[in-house]
This record gives sequence, C-alpha cells and structure tokens, in this order.
Amino acid sequence: MLATILLALLASLAPAIEVQATGHDVDASGDRQSVHHRLSFPRRTTQYVHVEIRIPVSGAALELAMPNWTPGSYQIRDYAGNVERVAARAVTGSELPLTKIAKNRWLVETGGAEEVRFEYDVWAGSLSVQDSWVEQDVALLNGAGIFMYSDSSRDMTQFLEVELPADWPGVVVALPGPDESGRYRARNFDELVDSPILAGDSRKTPFEAGGARFALVDYGHTAQWDSVAAAEDLWKIAETQVDFWGVNPFEREYLFINILLGGKSGLEHDHSTVMMGSPSLMRSREDYVKWLSLASHELFHAWNVRRMRPEALARYDYDEEVYTSQLWLAEGLTSYYDNLLLSRAKVVSAQEFLELLAAEFQQYEIQPGRLVTSAELASFDSWIRHYQPTANLINSNSNYYRKGSVIGFVIDTAIRRETRGRHTLDDALRDMYQRYGPEGPGAGTYPEGALAAIVEDLAGPGVAAELETLRTTATDPDIDGALGWYGLKLVRSPERQAAEEGGIPAPVDFGVTWLPDTPLLLVEHVLHGSPAAEAGVLPNDELLAINGLRVTRDNHDAAIKALRLGETAQLTLVRHGRLLTLQAQVQHALPSRYVITASERVSSSEERRLEALLGRELRISR
Repeated sequence: MLATILLALLASLAPAIEVQATGHDVDASGDRQSVHHRLSFPRRTTQYVHVEIRIPVSGAALELAMPNWTPGSYQIRDYAGNVERVAARAVTGSELPLTKIAKNRWLVETGGAEEVRFEYDVWAGSLSVQDSWVEQDVALLNGAGIFMYSDSSRDMTQFLEVELPADWPGVVVALPGPDESGRYRARNFDELVDSPILAGDSRKTPFEAGGARFALVDYGHTAQWDSVAAAEDLWKIAETQVDFWGVNPFEREYLFINILLGGKSGLEHDHSTVMMGSPSLMRSREDYVKWLSLASHELFHAWNVRRMRPEALARYDYDEEVYTSQLWLAEGLTSYYDNLLLSRAKVVSAQEFLELLAAEFQQYEIQPGRLVTSAELASFDSWIRHYQPTANLINSNSNYYRKGSVIGFVIDTAIRRETRGRHTLDDALRDMYQRYGPEGPGAGTYPEGALAAIVEDLAGPGVAAELETLRTTATDPDIDGALGWYGLKLVRSPERQAAEEGGIPAPVDFGVTWLPDTPLLLVEHVLHGSPAAEAGVLPNDELLAINGLRVTRDNHDAAIKALRLGETAQLTLVRHGRLLTLQAQVQHALPSRYVITASERVSSSEERRLEALLGRELRISR
C-alpha cells in the first residue's frame, strides 16, 4: 500500500491545477441555460474574494439570494453580512438598477436583457469549516457564503472559473474539471455549494480504496505532518467503510481537505470533507487518534447524511431553518461508528477503542440535560441550542451526537443479543441505505421511524420499542447492561476508586466547571443539583478565595484538594463588580474520565461477542 501511495503521489505532482474526469460534454446550447461563476483575488491581502456571475434571465426582474446557512451545520450564519460592492450590468456593460430587498436578497431590473452580469466582493475572514478564509497565500472557500442563486437558476448547470494570483500554484475542488476553458462544472447550485475550494499551495497524496479514488490534501504547517503515513491510515478507514456499506457511491475522487492551522472540526460533503487540525497533532497519539476519528466521521457521512438523509433535508431551504428530529441518527449513529470502524480498520487498538467509548459515556453522563431533552427534541432544536450554546445548556439540553452514539451502542447490542448475533445495527443501516439511498425507492431520503421499522424486522418488536423509547424520551440507555453482554464493566469514578484503595482523600469539588484560556477563575457551568447550584453560584462568577485564602488560576486545584468531603466551604466571589460570600458543601469531584474494564470472569462467548463487535481477535485473560 505504501508503494501505491508513493506512485500515485508522484503522478499527481505534474499538473499545476487539479484535473478530474468531467463526465460532461459542454455545448453552446447547454451554455445558454447555465450559470457562470468567476472568482478572483485582487484584494487578497485584505481577505476579499471577488465574485462575478453571468446568469440567464427571462423577465423584467431578477432576484438573487445568498444562502443563510450551510448544509451540515444547522445554524443561521447570515453570510450576506460579508458581501460588499454589489453591482449588476447588462452584456453591453451598462449598469442595471439594483435594490437590496432583504438581508440576503437583491433585485435587479433587467431592462429586457437575456443575461445579467452580477458582481460583488466577499470578505473571507473566518477560518472555519463553515466559513471562508482568504490571505496572501491561500483561499479556503465554503460555497454557501460565496455564491448566489435565483429561483430559476438553482437547478441549472453551474460553471466555475478560478483566476489565480501568479504565485498560487493550483486549485483543489471536488468538481468535474477543469475543461479546455479552465472551468469546473456542477450539475446545479446545490452541488456547487457542496464543493469547498482550496486555492493556493497544497500537498496531495492520492490512493485507491474499495474501488474508489481518494486523496489527502494537506495545507498549513506540515513540517511535523507525515502525509504518506496519514494517507495509509485513511486508506484502511476507506476500505473498511466501503466494505461496511457494500456500495461505492463516488462518481469521482473523494478529497480529505486537511487544514493544519489549528482547531478541531470537520464538515461533510458529497465528494470531500474539510477538516481543521493542529500542525503538531501527530506528535501526540491521543490527538492523532482524534483526527482519525474525525476523518472517519466525515467519510461515514458520505453515505449517512449526504446520500441518505432525513426527508426534511430532501431539498434545502437556504433562507430559513430546516427542522428535523433525526439528527441523532444522522450525526449520533455516525459518531458511534466513527470510532468503531477505526477498530475494525485496525488503525487503533482494541484498548484505544474502549478508551474512546468510555470517554463518550463520560461526556454523555456528565451532562444533566440528557435527562431533560430527548434525542429527537435535541435534534429539532439544534438551530437554537447546539450551535448557540449558553452557560445553562449543559443542564437543559442533550447533545444529539453523544446521545445518538450511546443509543447506537445500546441498540446494536440489543439486536445482537436478541438475534444471537445473526443481525446487527450494521445490517439495519445497510438495509436503510438499500431502501432510502439514492438508488432505492426512497430516492435518498427516509421518513421518521424508518430505522425503528427496520430494527423490528431484524430483531422484533421488543428492540424496536426500546429504540422508540430512547429516541423520543429522555430515558438513559442501559449502558451497563450492554457492556455486560460483552463481559465488560464501566468504572465511573476511577480517581475516587484509586484514592479509596490507596487510603488517601478522594478528589472533591463543588459541581462547577471553569472557563478555559482566561487568567481569571471564572465559572463556566454550574451543574444542577450540585452544592454550587444550591449555594447560588452563577456562571461567570469569579472565584477569589476559599475559606478566606486567596486562590488563583495557578493554585485553585491545590486549594480544592485540601478540602474534605462533606465540609462546608466559604467561597468569596465577584459578580457584577461586587464581592459576595456563599457557603457551599464539598462533594465528590466530577469524574474527569471513565474506564471500561473486563469483568472478573469473561466467558468465551462474551469474548467472541466483543470480537465480532470490534472486528478483531482478542485475548482477554480469564
């Protein structure tokens, strides 16, 4: 495999501009009913991209709009706030009357013209997977915040031309092209928006897996990054995922666009993903495994979300929120499988997978809001909660990524147990894809309850009823029962257990978390039911002293460790510039981690079940 990657890498270095098979023929008649977008960067040093659109019209007026959100990230982002210097012209060059009629819409009086040339500047100053960034050396563009459409042009063929500065060597975009005119081609506006653009210098490492073509495209501080080793791991993940689904859905090369400038996030697309990571993440095994998990998550979305999605997302309304109660399935089950398939691909050890699973359980259970909001309601409210967090969100909301992941583990186990290993959640998802994927009768979308119906077919009404309860109520999934079926158990307070066994005081606190990256001791969250909540501590309070002794960011851990369980501590705080003193009882510290261990006696059948889940042989000492 390493030799294959190296040969493909050498072959890819020749062209300056990324070339992919077009699969389209362009003729004059086709051009007449197509939209042409041209990008240039005359003001790149101040982070602007210039956009020109040639768009056919057939009336006295043309209304153009920019999306307010980007698919895959469920938050109104008001991209039009970055648009400046808007102008409209006829083919002759004469200016056409132009009026802004909504926050993201412009009305052009066409004067009977058959084509309008619309142009504007976009300030691209947000380095994230949902936004766009331009600087002297590079442009990373998310189409939702760059391109515009009209109601009549949205389904037309879209051509894209990128005029590069002389010192930018190439363009990477997951669209067919460039053709002989240097243009890329999208079937419609949705495909154009779904194809992020990286312009500038980058390092491409191509490989093949499962009958499909892939490439890792790295940009940023790559001195500590081994592209070939990363591509080797991505190859294993891609092979495993194509095998999992049994379908190669890719019409052309799939791109892992990897931006090594900091952060940790990703966004899925049909033929690509954009991921943000630290330049030094390969120096830490833990950080690198998280990057592999992110890559696995985004690739899994190529099937689950991009080509098989909830009915509500069948056709995006770019103006307004599109509500669905199924994100626990779209995102949550993807979160279950992203790490599980790392184990099956053998890019992480069995122990590493169990550590990732334990961390998922800990992050789920530490959130009191999991008992307030169901997985479906958390999905529906993603527009006002998940992407717009408040200090109280930990108490009032359930994270549909984590809750869906935990539901996935428990229901997968229930199917395996009920069918004695004949069926799994893998089978249910594959069946869903056959029914609701792009080639199935569902034509790429599924209704509410689709998974439950399939689970009932595979494992009976009992498991289906359990799934219905878990997705529609705030009931906790039975994590311990599911682990026990594999001969495993969950230790929820390993630090406390170690302290008790060692005869030393157990860790304590008051039930708060602290804001990171600030020199002040500012409260971030106050957990409902904790001593801090009962005492009246609020988010953003600054802690100055405990029992009259000054505490700082540097010494507060030691000060809290000196306290004893059950005693009452005097907290001196600052709120709105005023000093106040509150009394709070000391409790056991919130566990910073969970640990999954083998039960005292693991039977051979339990070991076989775990091997079947992880996709590898194990040797558990009994």
